[in-house]
Amino acid sequence: MKRQSVLRGSVWLMGSALLAKILGAVFRIPLTALLGGAGMGYYSCAYGLFLPVFALSVTGINTAAAALTAQLRARGEGASAERCLTLAMRRFGWGGLLAGGLLFAAAEPVCTHLLHNPQAVLAVRMFAPAVCLCCISAVLRGGFEGQQMMTPTALSQTAEGIGRVICGLGLTVLAMRHSKLLLRYAPAGTSPEALAAAAAILGVTLSTGIGVLTLLCIPRERVQGHPHTGDRQLVRSLRQILLPVAAASLVTNLTTLIDLAAGLRLLETAVLRHPPMQGLPETPAAQANFLYGAFSGMAVTVFNLVPSVTNNLGRGVLPAFAGCAAREDRIGMQQHAAEVMQRTAFLAVPAGLGIAALAEPVLTLLFAARRAEIAAAAPALTVLGAAVIPAALSYPLFSMMQAAGNAGETVTVMLWGAGVKLLCNLLLIPQMELRGMALATLLCYAVILMLAAVRFRRCTGAAVPFSGLFLRSGTAGAVCAWTARTVYLHICGLTSHTAAILTAVAAGGIVYFAAQALCKRMPALTGRRERAV
Repeated sequence: MKRQSVLRGSVWLMGSALLAKILGAVFRIPLTALLGGAGMGYYSCAYGLFLPVFALSVTGINTAAAALTAQLRARGEGASAERCLTLAMRRFGWGGLLAGGLLFAAAEPVCTHLLHNPQAVLAVRMFAPAVCLCCISAVLRGGFEGQQMMTPTALSQTAEGIGRVICGLGLTVLAMRHSKLLLRYAPAGTSPEALAAAAAILGVTLSTGIGVLTLLCIPRERVQGHPHTGDRQLVRSLRQILLPVAAASLVTNLTTLIDLAAGLRLLETAVLRHPPMQGLPETPAAQANFLYGAFSGMAVTVFNLVPSVTNNLGRGVLPAFAGCAAREDRIGMQQHAAEVMQRTAFLAVPAGLGIAALAEPVLTLLFAARRAEIAAAAPALTVLGAAVIPAALSYPLFSMMQAAGNAGETVTVMLWGAGVKLLCNLLLIPQMELRGMALATLLCYAVILMLAAVRFRRCTGAAVPFSGLFLRSGTAGAVCAWTARTVYLHICGLTSHTAAILTAVAAGGIVYFAAQALCKRMPALTGRRERAV
């Protein structure tokens, strides 16, 4: 396999990332419909514990292996690069095996005493082998990427996504159909929902193995000879690259961990204060798991769709912005920042306000059979729809700060956001249940966006054109959301639910484009240079 140009490699990675997001939605939406609130509570509990390990391996180990391999090969030390990958495979492979063993052993005390969710133990244990597999996959991908070969990473991501859909959904259906037989071999007290969640997690683990096998089947260029750099120096160099990147990746997942660690307990307290909704389990712990499953499986799934798409805009501007930063071209940085933020707002504002306006119809379209879960998640999704806007706008700022060599600033901003999230969870969830959790997310991302904008201007000297963003896209987006809501309410009883919501979305989109065109002609918006907040 030949080396690729930067542009061609980026296209491969972006294409595979977009396909992975689509496959992720194809997996997650039917899975939520199958498992329901209780099963998604157990699934989300296990996935939340695994997410930091996944982020560490995919971001930290992959980046360290790729960067050091590229550096050594650029210096003509191909043998040292081979030795580096061998050392990385040994250390991270054994480290992943040890971490997986610890996760398997600690699953019961963590789920029982820390999370108050003992039914999630089996699902957490099904994730344990994936820890080692993710570490191995990260090293293999880093080795290819260090040789400017992005196609193997793209192929493995695609194979992993397809495997997740087939294995995850297939095993879930199998576990639900044959639950009576399989429960004989499960730990005592395991519920059918917990068994189905564990089967879904096992499918995710198998898909990780499929990704590793795909990488092993692709030939890689090898260099023979004696390495010029010693093992200690190679390990030290790996550690120097890994630690800051790993810290940043872990910090970005703090909000999920906060919801998992504190959210379940706070929801349990909240359901004791307020009468439970119809259709919820009997015990407070089971009710809290049901609510958390509805929130994470439905509301958060829809919420994440928009930022996962707009993230690619931030990645796309990264090389050009890095070039301007290296030349200290402040005008160029200003132009790139304005362009990427306008494009992000153009997509995120109407999508976020539209989700807020049509929260319950959207959930009904995706999860029609889960009425109790929809009733629980719809008010939270209304709030999360607004949170889409600051969440989507903050990612390009992070990408540009990293491109300008200020990655540490993003960690600081995320830590402040995590602190706001924890404080708001403590204050709001006992009073407002899932709406409080969603409002805490909105406030968290609002603080992150404001702090990121301030630090971005301080680091780069470039201003963020918030006035134009919110006057133009905000006005057009509000008209779009109002139109979609009004059209839906007027025709929902005259036609099918699917036709009603699709017609409402189409009407909102037409009005949005018309409002955008009108706003561009208004001199109040375009006649003067936009100021930054």
